[in-house]
Amino acid sequence: MRIITVFLFCLVLHQTCYSQMSSNPHVKLVEKKNGKRLQLFAKNTDTIPYIVFLRVTTTDFRRTSKRPILKEIPAQSEVLLKTLILLEGKDGDYNPTFIVNEVTTNLSITKSTENFDIKINEAKLDTKVLLFTTTSCNLCEEALIILDENAFNFEDFNITVNNDALVLLKKELGENNLESVTYPALKIDDNLYYNIKSRQEFIDILKEHFK
Repeated sequence: MRIITVFLFCLVLHQTCYSQMSSNPHVKLVEKKNGKRLQLFAKNTDTIPYIVFLRVTTTDFRRTSKRPILKEIPAQSEVLLKTLILLEGKDGDYNPTFIVNEVTTNLSITKSTENFDIKINEAKLDTKVLLFTTTSCNLCEEALIILDENAFNFEDFNITVNNDALVLLKKELGENNLESVTYPALKIDDNLYYNIKSRQEFIDILKEHFK
């Protein structure tokens, strides 16, 4: 669904996806720094909403944010798009692709972080979250997006393509039956969660540990 949404966005923009880099005078990409954390906002000063597309390429920050962000920015608003965490010894360089387009009625927006705003301090950034996923799993994709867009320190283990990931999950399960597990499975500290039924349940687990 997310790939289709981005593809539709490119169709609406036609050649804009290849040439326009934040040329709209009303919508700008704004960065705010706080220690190791760099937040990227879309600021809309116009009286109409816009759709923005953001892709960040970098080797200086934790998780290079390969998945693009596609969001509607309401009129007279500032919306957080991405949080990046600086790696030790890095200068903080990054290359953004930022594209702006007016809202159209035939374009749907995937609001992956709607109703989820979690505050994470530096200590919690050091807590490694392990996520076990499969290739054919819609909830797995949503879980990856939530972790990525909210600056969690996580590692994805796709058991469909990675045999080592399957071995690790078996070790984490102990005596539990692997066949009874549905995905995604989530490991935080000494706690392992699986058979997660919904996006909201996944968010509630994260909030319990990082509130």
